[in-house]
Amino acid sequence: MGGIMDFVNWLDGEVWGPPMIVLLLGTGLLLTIVLKGIQFRRLGWSIRYTLFEGRKKTGEGDITPFQALMATISGTVGIGNIAGVATAIHFGGPGALFWMWVTALVGMATRYSEGLLGVAFRSKLPDGTMIGGTFNFLERGFSEVKGTGISRVIASIMTILFAIFIAKDGLGLSGGLKILAFIIAVLFAILGLALLKEEFLPSIGKILAVLFALFAAIAAFGIGNMTQSNSVAAAIKEAFSIPVWVTGLALAVLTFIVVIGGIKRIGEVAEMLVPFMAIIYFLFAVGVWIKFAGQIPSAIATIIKDAFTGKAVAGGAIGQVIIWGVKRGLFSNEAGLGTATLAHAAAKTDHPSRQAHVAMLGPFIDTLIICSLTGISIVVTGAYAKYPDLNGAPLTQAAFAEAFGQIGKIMVAIGIVLFAYSTILAWSFYGRQNVMYLAKWITQDPNKFANLYPKLHLVYNLLFVIFIYIGAVKPLEDVWNFSDMMNGLMAIPNLIGLIVLYPIIKQYTEEFISKNP
Repeated sequence: MGGIMDFVNWLDGEVWGPPMIVLLLGTGLLLTIVLKGIQFRRLGWSIRYTLFEGRKKTGEGDITPFQALMATISGTVGIGNIAGVATAIHFGGPGALFWMWVTALVGMATRYSEGLLGVAFRSKLPDGTMIGGTFNFLERGFSEVKGTGISRVIASIMTILFAIFIAKDGLGLSGGLKILAFIIAVLFAILGLALLKEEFLPSIGKILAVLFALFAAIAAFGIGNMTQSNSVAAAIKEAFSIPVWVTGLALAVLTFIVVIGGIKRIGEVAEMLVPFMAIIYFLFAVGVWIKFAGQIPSAIATIIKDAFTGKAVAGGAIGQVIIWGVKRGLFSNEAGLGTATLAHAAAKTDHPSRQAHVAMLGPFIDTLIICSLTGISIVVTGAYAKYPDLNGAPLTQAAFAEAFGQIGKIMVAIGIVLFAYSTILAWSFYGRQNVMYLAKWITQDPNKFANLYPKLHLVYNLLFVIFIYIGAVKPLEDVWNFSDMMNGLMAIPNLIGLIVLYPIIKQYTEEFISKNP
């Protein structure tokens, strides 16, 4: 068992380390260039459409464009916005928040592209609802579009670089771990070379689609389920002394009531819950800012200065500032992981690019707004320096306590409960869609799948809420790393797909903008 966890810990470090950062940021920068900075030049249009027309139903789909956005935000706005930001500042200093902002700006182009492909290659389930995700655009896109020579070359280079990173890091391992590392590196190298051959793309697309669905289905029970309920139960116990089993049972029941209704009910709940929880947390954080208003200018200056000096980190390690900012920024807004394609594919819309304009607001709201509320509160109160041993949610609680005392800790606990519950709802849908894709792939028969679908739907929902209870009452040290690893592994097939298919993203975008300037 120890050897397995050693491997999990090593692979978790790889998928959230420099190789993934290069792949994620590289893809985001590529898409930003290809789409001519769409996240900057079309931000105003996106906000206007989402707030007004986005609440209407136009075209095929299950939920409104606005509900789809709220569903994805409910999935990304979780404990990472409270604990993750604090962790970034703890290890990377105040400057890490600046690099979280940079990551979000680049990630908006990535999220735009995910939303576009999710709609462009969606299909229908036996009950008539939409299913669209990374698995769909990998399987269908690689068979029907196949990208261009240059897009495949770029994807090949990025994949081979990933292989080189893993092989290099594998040299520091010993025994079986070293062998496993080199096997993984060789597989990545083979994949990179195969991407250069157009005739291999349909097969590659199917393999990557199944891998993505498998990773996402497992991650749904970990990072989107047990780890969230565990954090909620711990926060409730700390703030109100309520036993964890009571919280776990209540959370399981409340979740089942919502998820049994599918994406339509999740979308309706998210439409009400997400704005409410965002406003509540906004008011809490602004209360901190008002109390420390005189220190806000110097706090902002510290964040920007430290982003390029790293003086708050031991030894002035600027690399640590950037790595922690980028890593936690990506973990928080999930731009590049592929989760957003699932919800946006269910939107009632008449054009893939229209929904993509809505989708790109996700990282903007998640990181540039909500993470900033946490990060600036920690810096402006000086909590990160005053309590150097605190990390994660306790550091955020300490910052709020500087302004409100014990009530501040309760405020953060309320934020954790709302954010984590919304994440559970979204991931229940993400996991279900991936399980359905895997079931469809395994049966290889539309009629068999249609008969299996309603039973599988019920069984999945029951299992999901059972694991919510288990997560609330059991220690999860190993589950955290394993879930984190699966979450990161999802990104690799997704990013390869975005790179290969960027010509179709560009085509849909130019077509839509020419008619909707």
